[in-house]
Amino acid sequence: MIFAAFRAEWFKLVRRPSIWVTIGLLLALTVGIGYVLTYLVAIHPPATPGQGGPDFAALRRGMYPASLVRKALSNVTTLDGVFALILGVLAQGSEYTWGTVKTAQTQLPGRLAIVFGQLASISLLVLVAVLSIFLSDAVASYLIALADGASTTPPASVDVIKGVGAMALIFEFLAILGCFLATILKQSAVAIGIGVGYVLVVEGLLFGLLVRLGDAFKTVHDLFPVANASYLNQSFGQVGSVVSITNSGAPEVSAAHAVIVLVIWTIGINAISAGVVRHRDVT
Repeated sequence: MIFAAFRAEWFKLVRRPSIWVTIGLLLALTVGIGYVLTYLVAIHPPATPGQGGPDFAALRRGMYPASLVRKALSNVTTLDGVFALILGVLAQGSEYTWGTVKTAQTQLPGRLAIVFGQLASISLLVLVAVLSIFLSDAVASYLIALADGASTTPPASVDVIKGVGAMALIFEFLAILGCFLATILKQSAVAIGIGVGYVLVVEGLLFGLLVRLGDAFKTVHDLFPVANASYLNQSFGQVGSVVSITNSGAPEVSAAHAVIVLVIWTIGINAISAGVVRHRDVT
């Protein structure tokens, strides 16, 4: 029953233009800002660079294939992550907008089967998005290395696999968070607003103030998802950027800790979403 629900949800999901427009915009911004814009800045440094400006040599090195994993993950918790959250919102919120939830949940194969089928289809969509990012970044980095006469040697396969896994986990959490918000709020617009606000502002701002009151708040912050997504990102290292939206410094917890926290949050949000759908009156 769950497999049949997954097939039905995937059949619907891949035929929604908004899904592919969102992924297309994600790829366009990833390559456009991460490579095209950065490369234009790097090859046209100011005649008298000011103090505190970007390291133009580092910008160029960060776009070569050897830095593929770090470059792909550089904005995974900020700009790129917002698109993952939007994908999760669209997957569920559109059902409420169209009024198809009542029909689906009052028919076979049952509410929980539909929920798990939907979550599985979102996970597959996340994997498609992640692989598309790595593929487009790999092509862009290869072309830039050729243009500069630099080495086109890619990173080790194991590093690429770890990078894909890390991005998939972070995107999975954000997409599931979007789906959860759309489920609770029964719409897309407010869910996107709240989700984007939380990911980009609320957690960092709130704990940025609270940690000044003592280490206890820092310990609590290390159990929250966005912080651990940032720690996981930082564990791969950083590359130069023309925009100030990347994380910096060494992670404050281990990558293993970050992975465990993200997995627990993802499973927990999935369980709550399933419980809400299971017991909510849709009539």
